Amino acid sequence: MTSIPANVLEKMNAPGTVKVLATADKSGQPHAIVCGSIISPQPDKMVVGEVLMHKSAANMAENPKATFMISAGMEAWEIDVKNPVRVTEGPMLDAMNKEMEAIHLHAGALWIFDVDAVYDQGANPNAGKKIA
Repeated sequence: MTSIPANVLEKMNAPGTVKVLATADKSGQPHAIVCGSIISPQPDKMVVGEVLMHKSAANMAENPKATFMISAGMEAWEIDVKNPVRVTEGPMLDAMNKEMEAIHLHAGALWIFDVDAVYDQGANPNAGKKIA
């Protein structure tokens, strides 16, 4: 399994970082959304809370691949993921919903993915280079 580098995890959790989830339906039609509920509870997993994401959830149910874009100024990374599992109860979902109470949002489920690859996508000469 692939692990997300520590510097990417640090930026993912920093205030002001933009996090995007991109999915595609079974015909390949892409769909992307900005998500604040993206976390990595361990370096080889990515998790997103299912909050107002009807199209993304439908795509993830029929296409097992997705990608996350993590962007912080000139730095950016693409995290390709696979094998989505939808979780509708448990301590991780409860913890996420407790944090989201402050902004009056609620996740109906979590989507948990295995990390497949990580690419540098920043504004630098290494853009597009696989780093994990």
